[in-house]
Amino acid sequence: MVKARELRSVATVILALSLFFGVTAAHAEPQGGAWAKLTPEQKSILAPLQPEWDKLDAERRKHWIGLAARYPGLPPERQQRVQQRIHEWAALTPEQRAQAIERYKRMKQLPPEKHDQLHQRWREYQELPEEQRQKLRDAHPSAASPGK
Repeated sequence: MVKARELRSVATVILALSLFFGVTAAHAEPQGGAWAKLTPEQKSILAPLQPEWDKLDAERRKHWIGLAARYPGLPPERQQRVQQRIHEWAALTPEQRAQAIERYKRMKQLPPEKHDQLHQRWREYQELPEEQRQKLRDAHPSAASPGK
């Protein structure tokens, strides 16, 4: 059986992978990065980040703007998942975000076979019925916290 702690770690890494990194330089940051300078579409997509937008460093704003640029081309179910993850990311404390980033960096340094094993375990977890996933989360609450 897949260990809940490892699955939660993989979930955090997947969140970091899908929301934090991977932006190309083609998605330039608006002048000054201020929330007011975003387009209405960007504001709609990135709304959960509004309270802290002007506090984000240029690299983070660039990332989120890149995500907003890709968002309209995603299938509806992927858009829903992205919105959920944006909300989850916005709810993290700065410490939790730093831990997620660090976990992502560690994962990138894993040998390919270990990386593949983690992805396989994550896929197995995703295939479980929601009730079973919730039981795993309830049984291992410390595994749900980044950095644990």
